[in-house]
Parts: sequence; structure tokens; C-alpha cells
Amino acid sequence: MKPTVTLTEIIGRAEQGMTRPFLCGAGFHGTYFVKGAYAGRRSLCCEWVANRLVQLVLPSAPLGVPMFHMAEVPEALVRGSARKDVRDLGEGLVFASSAIDDGQELTWSAAQDWPVETMALLLLLDLWLQNEDRSLSALGGNPNLLVTQIPPLRDDDPEGALWKDPPRREMLWAYDFNLAFDEDFCRERFFGVHVFGAAQRQWPEGFRERMEPRLRAALDELPTIFAELPLEWLHVDGDESLPVQLDGERVSSSLELPFTDPDAFWKLP
Repeated sequence: MKPTVTLTEIIGRAEQGMTRPFLCGAGFHGTYFVKGAYAGRRSLCCEWVANRLVQLVLPSAPLGVPMFHMAEVPEALVRGSARKDVRDLGEGLVFASSAIDDGQELTWSAAQDWPVETMALLLLLDLWLQNEDRSLSALGGNPNLLVTQIPPLRDDDPEGALWKDPPRREMLWAYDFNLAFDEDFCRERFFGVHVFGAAQRQWPEGFRERMEPRLRAALDELPTIFAELPLEWLHVDGDESLPVQLDGERVSSSLELPFTDPDAFWKLP
């Protein structure tokens, strides 16, 4: 798959987070948090596959993922940078997630009053993707969630119509799926640490029936999504004779659980 964005400048780097993404500019395309060499190839594969799946499953609001691209870091950008850590970005193809300038990290107090449907959506997606990296409690954590306020809009406006019924005019943005498809995934641990794990004792009425077709439709696109992964991400040095960074069969097997073992998958603590 060819990159859709070319990065033109390195603005800075995040101090928090395991992968410490770079903040980069892409001209009129805007600014992005970018994961490259330092994040590791498996992380890049997980980000792409998980974000593509979430994009297919979710409705337009009130939960989403920031716009993402497969971006190109030109050799000249790395060679011309005075940053000592520029090799952590590296040249070539990287994963770029649009920066949400007005986003505020979800706090524990705000999380207690979040709409049930939104909490259920996020919990389901992280469970489906076997992603344990969204922890938050009264003692702290790292939810990897941003909140943006939705300004007043007329109901007959296409954007305004999306917010006619939700109880809160706030959008929740989920990011950082680099630890999805965890081979050591543990359901008990997942529900114990997830930001919304303790809030859900049952799925909203009709939720499972609404979501199963969406999960199935996204799962059917998995071969296409894997085909989009660059060889240099999927195999060390792009050598197809070497093991894959992310095993498509294992990912497919885990994503099939809502249908192959529905009683266990849909059961809440």
C-alpha cells in the first residue's frame, strides 16, 4: 500500500507512553503523532490492523479513532535533522495518527459519568481486539482516550443530527492500539484494569444484536487489511522467508471468538 501522507518536519516528541511517538508536520495535511522505528514493526502492524477494524465497526459518533495514515518519512528529513533521537523515527513507512489539538485526556472522575452505550462500545472493541492497554482507576492509569467538546449545531445540519440523541455532546477518541492482539491476553486482568471494566455489568439492551453484524462485516475485511501491510513491517527487513511480526491466522482466530465461542466472549464479570 502506498503512503498517503509525506512528512515534512519533525516538531517534537511525546514524553509519555511506551512508544514515545514523534509529532510531525505534513504540510497542508496537518500534524500527526508518528510511530516509526522505535515503536517496533509489530506495533506498527497492530496499529494499522486494529485502527482499520475499529474504523469499520464504529458508527460516526460518539466514539472514534483519530484519522490515520501510512506515512512516508523522506530520507532527507532524517538526514537533515539535528535531533539526536531522529533514528528512533527512521525513514520509510510509518504509522501516523492525526493530532487532536483540542482533546483533553479522559479523567477518572469524568469516566464515572460517561454514557452507557459509549462505554459498552469501547469495552467491546478492546475485548475483541484483546487490547489491555486502556487502564484507569482512582489511583491513576493510562486510558489512551481524548475528549473533545461538540459545539451546538442545528438538528437539520448533518453533523448536528448525529448529536440529537446522545446524552452528552462530547466525542471520545481512542488511540494507541500498538498492544492489541496480545498473545498473553487475560480476560480477568482485562476487566480488572480497563477504564470501563467495572462499569459494565450487562450489555445495553439490543447491543449484542446491533454489534454482531458490524463485527462480522469488519472481520470479513481482515484479509484485505493484512494485504495492506508493507513487507518491511510484516517481515524483518522485508524478507518473506522470515517469520511474520503479526500472525494473520492467530489474529483471525481471536477475532472469531464472538461467533465461535459466543457464550464465553459476551459474558461480563
